[in-house]
Amino acid sequence: MKKTVLKKAVLAGLAALVIAAGLSSCKKAGSGTAGVKTIIVGTGTSYNPYCYLDENGNLVGYEKDVLDAIDELLPQYSFKYETFDFANILLALSGGKIDIGAHQYEESEERRKNYLFSTETYNSFITHIVVLKDRTDINSFDDLIGKTVHLSVGDNSAATILKYNEGAAPDKQINTFLAKSLQSEQIVAGLKNGQFDATFMPLLDLDKYNREYGNILKAVGKPLNSSFSYLIFRKGNTELQEAVDGALRQLKESGKLSELAIKDLGRDTTKGE
Repeated sequence: MKKTVLKKAVLAGLAALVIAAGLSSCKKAGSGTAGVKTIIVGTGTSYNPYCYLDENGNLVGYEKDVLDAIDELLPQYSFKYETFDFANILLALSGGKIDIGAHQYEESEERRKNYLFSTETYNSFITHIVVLKDRTDINSFDDLIGKTVHLSVGDNSAATILKYNEGAAPDKQINTFLAKSLQSEQIVAGLKNGQFDATFMPLLDLDKYNREYGNILKAVGKPLNSSFSYLIFRKGNTELQEAVDGALRQLKESGKLSELAIKDLGRDTTKGE
C-alpha cells in the first residue's frame, strides 16, 4: 500500500513538472505567464483606415496592424486593447488606465509637456485645406479669414488655427467649429449645409471621402501642416518607450512597416507623402 501511494505521488510530481515546462516554453500566454507584462493600449474605433471596427466588430486598421507587429517583436510584453472616443484616450493614459495611447497622434507643445512620445514615427501627415468642389471663393489660407472651419479637438490642425487666431487682429480671425469627434458623413453634411466652410485632412482621407461620397471635395492652397504620428506613453515610462522604439526601428529596417502602410492605406506614408 505504501509503495502504491509513493508511486502515485512521484507520477503526480512528474506530471506537474511537464506542465510547467510546457508553459514556460510558450512565447506569450496572457498576463498570467511569468515574466510577461500585459500592456494596455488605448485606441479608437471610428477612424478608418487607421483604427476602426470591421463588420464583425473586431478592431482592425493600420494602427492595430502596426501595434500587433510591435507586440510580436517584444516577447516580454503582451498587448491588449481598450477603445475610447478620441478625446478620452489621453485622459485614460493620464489616469493610469492604459499604458500606450495610439490614435495617429501628432506632436504639439502641450502634449510634449504632459506625455512621453516615441522617438520613432510610423506614419506621416500632410494636412490640406479641404472644401466642396463647387466652392470658388476659398483657394488659400488667407481666404479662410471670416469663414468657419471645422476642427477636431486635439488635432494638430486645430492647434494651428487656434494659435493663428491668438495673434491675429479682430478683422483677420478665422471662425471655428470645434467638435470632439464627427463621423465622415457629419463632416460632409456640415460642408454641404454651410455649418462650416472648410475642414482639414491628409490627401489619403480626401481620396477616401471622395470614393464614399461621390467625388465632391477638393484640396486647395498649400498644406496647412506637415507632421508625423507617434505613440504616446506616460511620463517616466522610458522602459516601455525604448522597447517600442526598438521594435519600430526593426519594422522600418525590414520593410515591414512600409508593407503594412501599403496594405492598409494604399500607399507608403511612413516617410512622408
